[in-house]
Amino acid sequence: MIKLTFNTTEKTVMVRFDDFQSENYSNVSTVQIREGYYEVMIKSDEKSKPVLRVPISNTIMFIEE
Repeated sequence: MIKLTFNTTEKTVMVRFDDFQSENYSNVSTVQIREGYYEVMIKSDEKSKPVLRVPISNTIMFIEE
């Protein structure tokens, strides 16, 4: 199971995988829902670009303020 925590105030995402490996992303503009996966978008030079996709079926997503 993958745990994705999106902090909307600080614009950060922490992703924790089953094997206790974790990744942190900052300057996150949004986490979009696509067909079958969540897509983490980072703002760069006035544009947003995807940096991570995780399957919805294996992910618990928390949204914090």
